[in-house]
Amino acid sequence: MALRDMDEKGRMRVVTDLDYRDEFDEQWQRYTLEEQRAIVEAIDQKLNELAAAPDSRWGAIMNTSIEGGKVNPFNGRPGDWSGTPWAPIYERCGQSEQQAALFFGLLWKWRIIEHLQPWVGIRNDPVNRPTFPQRGVTLQGKTYFLPGRNQSR
Repeated sequence: MALRDMDEKGRMRVVTDLDYRDEFDEQWQRYTLEEQRAIVEAIDQKLNELAAAPDSRWGAIMNTSIEGGKVNPFNGRPGDWSGTPWAPIYERCGQSEQQAALFFGLLWKWRIIEHLQPWVGIRNDPVNRPTFPQRGVTLQGKTYFLPGRNQSR
């Protein structure tokens, strides 16, 4: 499949594979097969849920920074991935939150490219493309959505 993705200059492009695929594969091979399977299943499950039942207010939309910072159901702490499929990411990224967040985003992009639905990816910036200009709010990370499924009802 493919992803319609916004580049750093605000131009749309069709992406059929990750940029720097060799580097991604090298890092991905550091995970055990069980860790890989758990991560892929968790992402695919979330994408399938969003595609099947979009939120009535927001539609089928997912932001990597919001998803990564959600409250851990095992300990109630936001952004703490221990006990979840995401936990190995922090360890494999040298316990660097920034590197873990970047790889987390790459994993989502990879799975979205592979997904059966035609997702669109955008990255907002506070100056040129704020997420919510009326409120002066710009979401960090990449935001993905399914076109035509994001209208309020």
